[in-house]
Amino acid sequence: MIAPVGVMYDYFSAASDESAATTIDLPGGPDGAGAQLPMPVPEIVRRYGRDGLRELLRPRLRLAETGFHVVATKGFDSTTDLGAIEGILTGVDFDEFLARPRTSHVVAERDGGERLVLTISDELQGVLARVEAAELTAAARHWVEERGSGDTDVIGGLLHELAELARGAQRRGERLYCWICV
Repeated sequence: MIAPVGVMYDYFSAASDESAATTIDLPGGPDGAGAQLPMPVPEIVRRYGRDGLRELLRPRLRLAETGFHVVATKGFDSTTDLGAIEGILTGVDFDEFLARPRTSHVVAERDGGERLVLTISDELQGVLARVEAAELTAAARHWVEERGSGDTDVIGGLLHELAELARGAQRRGERLYCWICV
């Protein structure tokens, strides 16, 4: 489930491992300062309720001020969770997923591993780029059912944004990465 607090994951695209590695030292990672809320949280909740706040905080693909295309989220791991999603979509075994040379390869690390930049495999990027919207929604439902918790709409929305990130990266000749901050 996407957690309201905890580990931050910025999924992003870059032209090379070297370019992706530069995000390790950017304040806020590839998302920089992040998307700004239009008003303070208490005011949003007062005007629009918790559902309105949830919608404003939903992970979305955006071109960050850093110049990277980013989908920022919390609590959705680039190895275990995306590996499970690929398994649901393609039937690939998790051990095979892990054995790929670009699955979670570290391109940059700081603070004893509390900040990382990892590769996303080319195979997973290809799956995300070509999968249909209905398949992503079904995969989100399956993922939530397997874990016995979570919100299918939230996970489905995140997967749709990641798929759009993957399609854009392919058009630009880029690869996918994940910046992680504990």
